Amino acid sequence: MDSREVKDLLRGSGAVAAGVAEACPVDEAEMRAYALWMQGGNAAGMGYLAKYDDVRSDPRLLLDGARSVIVAAFSYYYPEAVTGRLRWARYALGRDYHEEVRDRLTDVASSITAATGAACRVAVDTAPLRERYWALRAGVGFRGRNGLVIVPGAGSWVVLGEIITTLELQPDAAIGSMEGCEGCGRCVKACPGRALDGSGRLDGRRCRSYLTVEHRGDEGMPAIAGGRVYGCDICQEVCPHNCGAAVSAIGAFTPRPEILALSQGDILAMEQGEFSRIFSHSAIKRAKLAGLQRNARMLGAAEGREGDGGPDTDGACYDGDGHM
Repeated sequence: MDSREVKDLLRGSGAVAAGVAEACPVDEAEMRAYALWMQGGNAAGMGYLAKYDDVRSDPRLLLDGARSVIVAAFSYYYPEAVTGRLRWARYALGRDYHEEVRDRLTDVASSITAATGAACRVAVDTAPLRERYWALRAGVGFRGRNGLVIVPGAGSWVVLGEIITTLELQPDAAIGSMEGCEGCGRCVKACPGRALDGSGRLDGRRCRSYLTVEHRGDEGMPAIAGGRVYGCDICQEVCPHNCGAAVSAIGAFTPRPEILALSQGDILAMEQGEFSRIFSHSAIKRAKLAGLQRNARMLGAAEGREGDGGPDTDGACYDGDGHM
């Protein structure tokens, strides 16, 4: 089995792009930059990002004898995501992508093993693996100024998954960082928390996505405008590479009507049993009921406020609410 056949399997599993990189240590300059980013406090409360540096710097430690890192991108874009009473990060409105992508990649990995005898390990944001780094190395996309992987022709409405394997495959050519963002900067201007520095790095302490998903407690929480109760997406909504994005072919990522129907009052009155039922197999469970209700309270705190760093609505593909 060669790289072409592996990519055919991945496309058959629903991937919009796929590539291969040699399993080898992460570039030293990249690891130094990551260490400086961590030292600057940019990870905010995500302490887990400081763990397992040895594994994070060498994917071969995740699988004995690993020779290749296969990276696949799966689109989750559905325009219906903006039709709800509140605004939710698009990736979270369907089935939890960790589960969906893992199932799809596990099937591909099983096919690789059956055909070649090679060992495989699947990772979907669940191992200390530099996913975006490996996506760039594998030629899946380039790094945008917002730090996201932008897939040529598909944009950034994608989630990533990897198969680390002992099968030696021909590596793809890497795509240069931010090479498709020259002369732009809409994401930097539009970020409501001014979390982006334009180099592809962000300050988690100022990122609305981090604050509404990962952050625990009320301290440090800003008022939240625009009805964005979970996640943000503004840096993607203003991105020219996302203009005319194709609808995802993965039905499991279709936004759930029951989530879209929720109001601020519904969330504030929600009890644990209802939360567990509505968000079963949903990435939104990451915030927990307490976090989601905190976010709903902060929506109320934003009423009547202005000047919270709203997005540049000159972007032709911006489909948001005009403010944040």
